Amino acid sequence: MLQISLLLILLVATGARCGNAAQSATGAKYSFVRLSTDTLEVISDAGEPQARRALARMQQMERLLGRRKTHIRAYLFKDDRWFGDLRPVPTAQGFYQSAAERDYLAVVSGPEGLRALAHEFVHASLEHTTARRPVWLEEGVAEFYSTVALEKDRWVVGRPIENHVRALRQVDWLTPRELFGIGKGSSVYNEGNRVGVFYAQSWALVHFLYTQPGFRERIEAFAELLDEGVPTEEACLRAFRRSAKDVLEEARQRLFRGQFPVAELAGDALEAPLVRVSTVGEEVVAELALATGKFALAKRLYQSQGSATALGLLALSQGDAVAAARYFDQAVAQGVPESTPYFEAAMLRRDAKQPFEPLLRQAVERNPRHAEAWFLLGLEAAKREQWEDAVEAYQNATAILPRQANFWHGMALALRRAGRSAEASRAALKCRMAASNAAERDMAAALIALVSAPPARSATRGPAVIIPDSWDGLRGDAVSDGVLEEFVCGDLAVMKVAAVGELRVLRPKEIRITGGSTELACGLQQRKVRVGYIQATREVVSVEFLP
Repeated sequence: MLQISLLLILLVATGARCGNAAQSATGAKYSFVRLSTDTLEVISDAGEPQARRALARMQQMERLLGRRKTHIRAYLFKDDRWFGDLRPVPTAQGFYQSAAERDYLAVVSGPEGLRALAHEFVHASLEHTTARRPVWLEEGVAEFYSTVALEKDRWVVGRPIENHVRALRQVDWLTPRELFGIGKGSSVYNEGNRVGVFYAQSWALVHFLYTQPGFRERIEAFAELLDEGVPTEEACLRAFRRSAKDVLEEARQRLFRGQFPVAELAGDALEAPLVRVSTVGEEVVAELALATGKFALAKRLYQSQGSATALGLLALSQGDAVAAARYFDQAVAQGVPESTPYFEAAMLRRDAKQPFEPLLRQAVERNPRHAEAWFLLGLEAAKREQWEDAVEAYQNATAILPRQANFWHGMALALRRAGRSAEASRAALKCRMAASNAAERDMAAALIALVSAPPARSATRGPAVIIPDSWDGLRGDAVSDGVLEEFVCGDLAVMKVAAVGELRVLRPKEIRITGGSTELACGLQQRKVRVGYIQATREVVSVEFLP
């Protein structure tokens, strides 16, 4: 169900009070003002008044959408000096970037700056609270709530966005197939005119569905159908009893009539937290550059100064694992408070087949919201067949990032092995909801079939399992040599490989097998193999029998 909707929002008001005055400049060539509370932070070169307005807007959104457990930092740039090098596509007016330590927002100050900031804040909230939704719906919801205004003791939701209204009255609207078919990788994001129409039309349709009687009451049913994998056009027909074409036409007619009802909802004022103020240097931008993969910019900014963690991340981005490990080990030895060096050091040790789990535990001790660290702890517990421990770790991971199909996949398998079949079935459905590509959808379908079937009795020896010598798009990210000790047949076939661990056979028809054999016999065996697999899911993708 949509967790950000007119029916479900907890509405409260906000204020602001100031803390210490700004500290002295750091001496860097370029400085930024930093305003922060316990959960929110604004970094800006547009001046302290603008930064205060941005922080107040974020505080309002935090009250409106619910308090966040994850820290969020917003960069408010006065122009394109920094933003031009950081934005993901030329048409972007703002962006959101998720990361382990914190989430990042970035926008340019100006007439639309605060609205863009609210838009990206909605994306950050959706990322941590809902299943993955069609792009038009997510962008439309973000635009719809970007206009929320706090007026004394009430929230006003749904005011029209004049730029969108004006644009939609002058151009042809996208057809349902065009609108609903746009994804994050679509070329429309690099086409200024078309992306403007897409955002405007997504907003107009969401505004119509959220505020029009006969439709707003069916929003939850519509979202549930989408979560089940029902195509948008079919979901419109089933939820609203209208074709998608008719729904779009009704939204268009209402826009041309200038009908934009708003909701006025009461809110209780809460005392705002203390705001801390300081001044920081341009190296603060390097952190965002690293998070967004802009490594050349990060390297330039860190040339004169940089922490061991930052230098380790830079080395890692350049493929220098030895230098990266040295920097991360230095940060760990210093006992730095952030989780990043512990996690990255753990990953390097994992790649080198060295003990790494204690470092993962140190990472989550410092940052309990480190979803990937929890997921990997779940995988390690599952290897030891400590199913309840695995479930607990996976639950932590999915609570933080519910849109990761791999997390739900691990959860469902652990729940099944723990004998919690009903919960395993629900987790498998969540896996399908989170799937973002064909491979993940295939993985989810196989998982749903597996958890829906009664557990099979394990076989010590049985007929050979034939794996065709083919390669049909399945790719791994790790290769290891070991000894195939056992091939366990059943609903979920498992290869037990010494020095590697258990590998799951989820899509046998897509596995490449070489080395003079085309089949695997169930049961115990001792054969030297080189296996390719996907680290996150432990799914085997290739098997080469070695002499």
